[in-house]
Amino acid sequence: MRLPGTDIERAAVAVLEVLPLDDFVAAPAAAMADPDGRPTIHDAFERILATAEGRPVAMEAIDRFAFYDRARAAFAVIATGETRLYANLVLKKGVVRS
Repeated sequence: MRLPGTDIERAAVAVLEVLPLDDFVAAPAAAMADPDGRPTIHDAFERILATAEGRPVAMEAIDRFAFYDRARAAFAVIATGETRLYANLVLKKGVVRS
């Protein structure tokens, strides 16, 4: 799916409104690591994840090539119009409970 007029934060909020994160794994979210340090967008990711889940959510930072491998194996990919570097996020869907 392509959302060229949307940034990653808005897209993540929309996805997390309908799909919960996996609560059976230690880190249901992964972001691309920046070799020069932690990108500020990762703070926004953690805030969005915690708000959506109503609890702190662990997010792991993984190197670029491991991220690409995970993205290739993903069920769905959303390409946004995000322009910030290292603003890539993988979410692991959990059980939809009634």
